[in-house]
Amino acid sequence: MHKSLNAIKYFIYAGIFVIPFLVFVVSGSMFFPFITGKNFSFRIIVEVMTALWLSLTLFDARYKPRKSWVLAMLAIFVGVVALSSIFGENFYRSFWSNYERMEGLVTYLHLVAYFLVLSGMMKTEKVWTRLFNTTLFASVIMSFYALIQLYGNFQIHQGDRIDATLGNASYLAIYTVFHIFLAMALFYRAKDFKKWIYLFIIALESFVLYRTATRGAILGIIGGLLISWLMIAIASPNKKSKLKHIYLLIGVAVVVIGFMFIKTTSFVKNSPVLNRFATISLTENTTESRLTIWKMSWDGFKEKPLFGWGQENFNLVFNKYYEPILYKQEPWFDRAHNVFFDRLTTNGLFGLLSYVGLFGVALYYLWSKRKKTGLSVEDSAIFGGVFLAYFFNNLFVFDNLSSLILFVTILAYVNFRAKGLGVITQNEEIKADYGRAIYAVIIGAVAIFVIYVVNIPGILTSKNIINAFKTYSTGDAKGAFDIFQKAISYDSFGSMEAREHLSSFAIQVYSSPNLDQTFRDKVMAYTISELKKQNEQYPNDIREMIFLATVYNKAQKYDEAISLLNKAIEIAPKKQQLYFELGTSYLNKGDYENGMVTLKKSFDLDQTFEDARKIYAISAIFAGKESLAEELMKDHGSLIQDDERFLKAYAQKNNFEKITAILKVFIEKNPTNIQYRLNLAAVYLQKGQRSKSVEQLEKAIEASPSFKKQGEEYISKIKAGLNP
Repeated sequence: MHKSLNAIKYFIYAGIFVIPFLVFVVSGSMFFPFITGKNFSFRIIVEVMTALWLSLTLFDARYKPRKSWVLAMLAIFVGVVALSSIFGENFYRSFWSNYERMEGLVTYLHLVAYFLVLSGMMKTEKVWTRLFNTTLFASVIMSFYALIQLYGNFQIHQGDRIDATLGNASYLAIYTVFHIFLAMALFYRAKDFKKWIYLFIIALESFVLYRTATRGAILGIIGGLLISWLMIAIASPNKKSKLKHIYLLIGVAVVVIGFMFIKTTSFVKNSPVLNRFATISLTENTTESRLTIWKMSWDGFKEKPLFGWGQENFNLVFNKYYEPILYKQEPWFDRAHNVFFDRLTTNGLFGLLSYVGLFGVALYYLWSKRKKTGLSVEDSAIFGGVFLAYFFNNLFVFDNLSSLILFVTILAYVNFRAKGLGVITQNEEIKADYGRAIYAVIIGAVAIFVIYVVNIPGILTSKNIINAFKTYSTGDAKGAFDIFQKAISYDSFGSMEAREHLSSFAIQVYSSPNLDQTFRDKVMAYTISELKKQNEQYPNDIREMIFLATVYNKAQKYDEAISLLNKAIEIAPKKQQLYFELGTSYLNKGDYENGMVTLKKSFDLDQTFEDARKIYAISAIFAGKESLAEELMKDHGSLIQDDERFLKAYAQKNNFEKITAILKVFIEKNPTNIQYRLNLAAVYLQKGQRSKSVEQLEKAIEASPSFKKQGEEYISKIKAGLNP
């Protein structure tokens, strides 16, 4: 029995010490490779560990978690998330989330399970130090990977802002913040040469943090360090330590004040990192958009104040209270870019209070109950600092799995220290108990079921989405369609993304004259059917309505598109994209008057948005009101510009003068594009100006010698009085 239990323990510890390395998982075979691989791996490992841990506790009660206010508050928080999901707008979305985020209720249940396993298994300071050193080792590898990115050996996904294997500079930034504080905590504990190792890690990860250019994280760590060092300076019994930390505080203050004096210099302006800090202001585009989104979030909270709209349902609030000024920056947000507003909106007041409560109880044990925990002044200050840095960071960004794992890990450590170190006593001799063994078997069976239901369908759906893209890229449209159908057949939470990408695929297929018409119709019919199911599943999600409306328009089902888009506008009356799509539906239908009226509404929402102005002017041309179009564009580049939409509008009206003028602009900007010259030649031929038509064909031949044979044939026919 002892050997079996020891084996179980070793397997659990193996899982715990593998988790820090999940940050390196990037699954190119799955949709959103930086997110999905990490999340599915974490879930499976936690599910296995939890089953083994529950089985272990049946036979050895020593491995049950310690009770504290940390555990209680975590349970309350996740309980509120569950209630907000149940009573929110869409429980399915709240529970599962999507591939891009994977932060539904199911993820938080796994984080609780992870916390319980840590609290149950990590019973000594020695084993906790090993875990901290392990995650620091992983972070050092991550940091070197990020540095190599700077030399172009690995792809950076956000310009000059390094992101390593996390795919987002903000994610990497908060990841380094946690590890800088962990390294500092171990630095204070270390002796001799080990101090230099931790000092090197601090310096390395500080540089990586700097190169992420993530303002929220950098401001967060500055705030966290200032409070940590201030606490040490005040509470430390060592006068030398007090003085040292006062100097550190003065040093930070000097750097911050010094930066304010040099922020307008060329040195700062030419630095892609420093310039991001120098340009912080309330009028900056990023700041302006954040403030707008926070206002929308507040409006959503006022509508559902107690439990909110449900986990992962912020997109519904964003659409309902949408402000048109955002369209020029990003028309779709599923996060408030502030964790606290996210909580307030999706989980309500109770969700926010319980979330803040996690920080509160952690700081309570670290600061108010420091003597009981047995932590030094430095430990209490540094671990308190990491919570504050994380708190400050979350004022400007949103969470991800890597930061949540680290947050829960340190919460579990605080929970471990909450009752003091204590002594682990030897358990009485464990004897075989067949009743408990049966329970263990049941736990194993349930675990296998959970592993399959929670992970396998989602994994297979994700892989098949990628396979469908790959297959279509080879020209095999029928094979890609079969794979899309297979992806959707798994009926996982990933079916939403599968259907969304199916809609894009269907539009491309339907536009391909080389494909069999029967096949094209089959693809379109299936896509419409699946998108209808999507709309039934997410009845208030206007994004899903747009996908279906776009497909309707492509299939020339204009009345269906118009009906659906009008319904969407009732939900989100300020969403320009809805008016764009609805106006297009009317124009395609030939109802130019309603098309113009609809697009005017979009323009009126934000008259500074130039594309809305253009589309409105184009609709006016279709409606036969060219004078209105001229008035709209007279101070905005006029109607004579390189925009093919104007060309199509005037072509529909057979306005050859305007068509000629626009094509000349096209040719001036793209003199080697022979298609523009061929179009202009056709217009001249239509106007009876045969010599000018020949002239354009000759210039086309000059620009593209490969066109010579065909061009000369056209020229000879024109000279013979024919219209080729």
